[in-house]
Amino acid sequence: MEVERDSMKLTLTNEHIKAACILSMNAHNHSQDYVTNTKKHGGASSSSTTKDVLIIAFKGSMEVNGFYQDDHFGETNVDCNMFPSLQRIAEGQLAKVNGSFLQKFKDLLNNSGFKTKLEKAVKKNKKILFTGHSSGGAIASLATLWMLDEYTRKQNIRFPIGCVTFGSPLIGDGTLTHAVRREKWAGHFTHFVIEHDIVPRMMLAPKTSVKEHLPNVLKQFQEKVNPVTTQKPNKIPKIFNKSTPVKTIDHDQLVNGKQAEAFFEHVLINASTVASHDAFDLMEPTNSLKDKLSADFVKVSPYRPFGFYVFCTQGEDLAPSTPRQQLVVENPNAVLQLLFYFMQLPNEDQDLAQFALQSLTENFGYEKELNKNGLQLEKTVDIKQLNKHLLTSNGDTDDLVPTRNKALLDLTASAKWCLLAVEEAEKRKEKNMNEIKKSMREYISNEREPTTKIIEDMLDEIVVYGKKHRGGNIDHYEAFKLQKDHDDFKANVNRLEQAKIWDVIVEMVRRKDLPDDFEVWGELVDLGTRFRRVYEPLDIANYYRHSKGEDTGSRYMEGRPKRYKFTQRWYEHANVTAFELVSESNFVAEVEELMKPKKKSEEVNEGFKNIITKVEKWKSDEKIAYEDVFWGESVLSKLQEKLA
Repeated sequence: MEVERDSMKLTLTNEHIKAACILSMNAHNHSQDYVTNTKKHGGASSSSTTKDVLIIAFKGSMEVNGFYQDDHFGETNVDCNMFPSLQRIAEGQLAKVNGSFLQKFKDLLNNSGFKTKLEKAVKKNKKILFTGHSSGGAIASLATLWMLDEYTRKQNIRFPIGCVTFGSPLIGDGTLTHAVRREKWAGHFTHFVIEHDIVPRMMLAPKTSVKEHLPNVLKQFQEKVNPVTTQKPNKIPKIFNKSTPVKTIDHDQLVNGKQAEAFFEHVLINASTVASHDAFDLMEPTNSLKDKLSADFVKVSPYRPFGFYVFCTQGEDLAPSTPRQQLVVENPNAVLQLLFYFMQLPNEDQDLAQFALQSLTENFGYEKELNKNGLQLEKTVDIKQLNKHLLTSNGDTDDLVPTRNKALLDLTASAKWCLLAVEEAEKRKEKNMNEIKKSMREYISNEREPTTKIIEDMLDEIVVYGKKHRGGNIDHYEAFKLQKDHDDFKANVNRLEQAKIWDVIVEMVRRKDLPDDFEVWGELVDLGTRFRRVYEPLDIANYYRHSKGEDTGSRYMEGRPKRYKFTQRWYEHANVTAFELVSESNFVAEVEELMKPKKKSEEVNEGFKNIITKVEKWKSDEKIAYEDVFWGESVLSKLQEKLA
C-alpha cells in the first residue's frame, strides 16, 4: 500500500488486526458508542505490539434508521466545515455521505470526552487505529477521514493513523472516492469483506426495496451479539424454584429462508444495476444517454467503495478449518464489480434460500476467520498480479500457482471483462495525462510534433510583451485593450491558443478523464497559477474592450471562464485556503465595474478602498510571485482620478 501525500499511514500488523476485530465485536455489547484498548474504558488489555497504538472501536447500529434516514438511499451533502477535502476541487461539488452515519459521527464529536481523548493522543504523537464491525466500521471510516482533514491537512500535524473495518457498509459517493484517491489517503483504509457478506452490499439498495425484511434482519444481528433471555418458570415447588435463563428467540425464526431470499434478491438486483451502470460508464465515458436515463427513470445508489478491500474468498477445495484466500483490491471500480459478482451463486444446484441465509451469517464470521489464522495481510494476493491471467483457460501459470485465487478466476466471462475494462479505463486516464504533458516544457521529447505549442514558451512571450510596455505611456493592459500594434495582435493570438489548451484540460477534468490525483499534481498547480495570473488580465481587457455585458448588465465575474476558476481552486486547495471570489488575477474586473458611469460615488469610494486593501495584502503574500501579477496601476489611477 502506497505512502500517502503529506500523511503517515499506520502500518497494520496481524496483532493490530486481531485486536481490532475482537474490540469491534465487543463494542456491540458496550453501553457507550465506542470502546478503546485501555482497560479503564472497558476495552481489552493491550499486547506488547499494540500498547503504543490507541485502538478505538465504534459500536454498530441495529436499527433501521441507523442505516437509512429516508425511504431512498439516505444520502446527504457532507459538512464542508468538517470535511473540506471531500469535494471535487475545481467544481466545488461536495461529496454525499450516508446521513445516518454522518449524524452519528457528529453526535460523537459533540461528546467532549471523545474529542479530548483524540487530542491527547495527538499531543502524545500516539498511533491511532479506528475500527468497527458493520455500521461501526462506517463510523470508523468517517472518524479517520475527519482526522486526516482536521489534523493532517488543516493543522499540518502528522502522526500514524489507520482504519480497519469488518463487514462495513458503503458510506459515500463517487466524489468521496475521488477525493480519497486524490489526497492519496486510500492506504489508510483496510476493509475486510467475507465473500458473500451482504452488509457491504446493502447500501446499494434503497430502503423501499428492503424495508419489509430489514427490521428482522437487524434483530437477528442484534441477537447474535446480545442474545435476549427471559426467566422460564420452574414447575418444582416454590421453595426450590430457581429461575433458569433461556433464549426466547430462535435465530431461524426471526428470518426464515423465504424472507432471507427476498431480502437477498432485492440487494442483489440493485447491486447488479449499479455494477452495470458503472461498467457502461467505463466503456462509454462520453455517452450522455446513461446519465439521462439515470436521472429520469432509474435512480441508482450513490454509494461507492474507497480504500483497500480484502476479499476473503472460500474455494471449494478448502477445508472448513482452512482460512479463506484473501484478495486485495484498491481500485474502487474493481471493488464495486467484485462486490456484485462475488455474490453470485456458485452453481445452478445451489439452494437460493440457504445461500441467502449464509450471506446474513457471514457478517458475523470475522472472529471465526480470525480463529482460523485468517485476516492476515501477508497471506493476501493483489488483484494486479492476477488481471493478466483472467481470460486464460484456467488462470494458472507456473509463477502464479502459489498465489492463485480460485474465486476470482472462477468468475463469469462478463465479470472478467468488467475487471479488464477497469484496468483499461485507468490506462486511458494516464494516456490523457501524458498528452497534456506534451505541452509542458519539462516533458518535451524528440518525438513531439513541431506544431505542438509549449505552455511555458507562450507564457514567456506574454511576460516579454508586458515588460516591453513598462515605463511607457501605457502599460500592456491598456495597450491590449487598444489593439493598435502588431505586438498586441500577436498577444491576442497567443491568448487564444493558450485558452484552447486549458479549456481542453478543464473539459477532461469535468468528464473525469484524468487520474484522480491530477488536480493536486504540483507541476500542474504551479503552471496553472502562473497561467491564471499572466493571462486573466488580458481576458478581462478583451471583455471590456468589446464592452461585453453593457446591453445585458452582466459582469465579467458572472461568466468568468472555467480555466481561471479551476486553476484558482487548485492553488487554494494546495495552500489550504478558502475560495476567494475576487483574487489577485481578476480584481481588475472589479475596478472596471467601478469605472462604469452612473455608479454612486459612495459605492465607488467603498469599492476602491476594499480593492486597495486586498492588493496590499496580496503584495505582502510571499506565495504570490510579484512579477507574474498585473497590479492594475493604470486602471487604479484612472479610478482614483474619477474619485478626485
